[in-house]
Amino acid sequence: MEDFRSKLGATAIRLRSAADAVQQITGFKGIAAGMNQRAERLEKNLFTVALFGAFSAGKSSFANALMGEMVLPVSPNPTTAAINKILPPTESYPHGAVRVKIKSAADITADVQQSLAVFGLSAPDLHGSLDVIASLDPTQVQPNAKPHFSFLKAVAKGLAPIEEHLGNEVIVDLKEFKSFVAKEEKACFVEWIELYYDCPLTRQGITLVDTPGADSINARHTGVAFNYIKNADAVLFVTYYNHAFSNADREFLIQLGRVKDTFEMDKMFFVVNASDLAKDEEELHGVVQHVRKNLVSCGISMPRIYPVSSQTALLARLHEKGELKGSAEKVYRQRTASGDGELMAAAAALQLSGITAFEKDFLSFTISELTQIAVGSAEAEIKRALSALEELIASATEDESVRSEKLQAAETAKAQAQAAIQALDASSEQTALLKEVDELVYYVRQRLFFRFGNLFKESFNPAVLQDDGRDLKAALRSSLDELARFIGFDLGQEMRATALRVEKFLNQNGKRIHERLRAGVVEAGAKTLFEAYEARAFDTLEFGDTLSQYNPADYGKELGLFKSAKDFFEKNGRQAMQDALEKAMQAPVQAYLDGAGDRFKTEYGKELNALVGKLQAEIGAQVEEYFAGLFEALSAQVDVVQLSGVREQLAGLTQA
Repeated sequence: MEDFRSKLGATAIRLRSAADAVQQITGFKGIAAGMNQRAERLEKNLFTVALFGAFSAGKSSFANALMGEMVLPVSPNPTTAAINKILPPTESYPHGAVRVKIKSAADITADVQQSLAVFGLSAPDLHGSLDVIASLDPTQVQPNAKPHFSFLKAVAKGLAPIEEHLGNEVIVDLKEFKSFVAKEEKACFVEWIELYYDCPLTRQGITLVDTPGADSINARHTGVAFNYIKNADAVLFVTYYNHAFSNADREFLIQLGRVKDTFEMDKMFFVVNASDLAKDEEELHGVVQHVRKNLVSCGISMPRIYPVSSQTALLARLHEKGELKGSAEKVYRQRTASGDGELMAAAAALQLSGITAFEKDFLSFTISELTQIAVGSAEAEIKRALSALEELIASATEDESVRSEKLQAAETAKAQAQAAIQALDASSEQTALLKEVDELVYYVRQRLFFRFGNLFKESFNPAVLQDDGRDLKAALRSSLDELARFIGFDLGQEMRATALRVEKFLNQNGKRIHERLRAGVVEAGAKTLFEAYEARAFDTLEFGDTLSQYNPADYGKELGLFKSAKDFFEKNGRQAMQDALEKAMQAPVQAYLDGAGDRFKTEYGKELNALVGKLQAEIGAQVEEYFAGLFEALSAQVDVVQLSGVREQLAGLTQA
């Protein structure tokens, strides 16, 4: 594995050397400060890789294969799984140290209330919920409520021993770490876990984040997952070889499809785990094509898909380190068809597992490319300083009469440049932002009602609405609530994706404004080289996943269209109700979208104004520095010999 971290470290050293060389020169303090800031980012740089996938997809197994050790245990119930981060060790947290953040009393209470609501129940407080949980009859639990039942029973079992730690952070060892992951009565109370672990992956500065499953029952996990999709340097989605995509998988993948085009780089990778289950290459190819078709249907064009046997890869890594023993060696022989003879070489087994092909592309398209971008930006910064220095030396060595003439021109140019900066009018960008928001929100509505038929069928399905003695009125109300929940969830996801599109639009406008400011300064007569525009990070707006104007009591007429299960599913009953509910849902959906659109316009309008002000200040500061250095050079107040020496230093650093 190429040493990317060392390359970043070496680049940081060059930047600091360049900053030290120029910081005492008039007009270069800002450039030096920028170099030191960039160097600090490179020194601290951690690549974040977010791992997603539903329960039993083999995420933990795949993570272990990447790390080369059996580090992450298998979680018994993904619905309450915490976020597990595997980070490089630090001085404060050496290899094997584990930080565990326990949920606050308020958070665990909210989780319990959410799960009790599935059963139509509530409790006055956390302790009061214990009696309510004890009253639940497992024989009456519907299939879709079983994860909530499991969670509630785990809370009741584990509350007493962990209550004193609620809201706190605890430090544990590796053994206890595994119990926090594997024991449901402890895992249900965990907000996040950070494991500091030395392995080839973390030595490159990579932080691996094993996220809760796409089928998590925790409502907060939706927002958490989105933040990792947005901010991670790479996103890995793991699916199991012979598992069909669940509804939760599909919703998550649809969200990936929504946001894919907002990223500068394609950072998504898809892994088909347990590829060794294929009986031959033809079957494996068929499964990969099936996965590809599903991903494309979710809006993910040209997905990178890798069939991998995580277990074979992990065994090969253990063999590589001479740690393959007992039953593990027996499985390795079976997987690699080594028989009773000599064990297959680790490198060949890694190739066989498929992980070699994945890692080659993964490192090439993410870590390597990100490293090159960072190194390239640093190079550009040093070259910018060198170019500015050469202009200064050229000005200082002009004839006195020429310098005097240029000094007068420079004074005029400075005044005109600053006037051009202050005169910037960004009203057209504000108008464009309002129009962009209106268009984006309009298309959200179009997409939602395009999906309405599928959402309706998932909610009003034969498993729920049967003439078998059950309370059909209650079942209909439950189906209606489920439909409203689906719609609210879909809108919340759409709004998060829309926020990323608006943020991308802001950065596109920021770049245009930056170019307009530069053009105005250059037209005024300044020849300074400006820093390139760097995309800004914005705090993405939070949106709810519920329809605030939905009241089930308002839909009696529509539910009254249900006559019988036979009429509903075998005749035209289902279509009639679908059409009626689609019409009735227009108002609450539009109310949600109107509110969201207003928030986008208000909040991101403020962000655009703030961005304009920051760009004016940044360009203004660069202009001030440029002219300060130029005035000094034209006044013959600089040591040309010293400047020439610094120039040689910078030239050497650009060639390092």
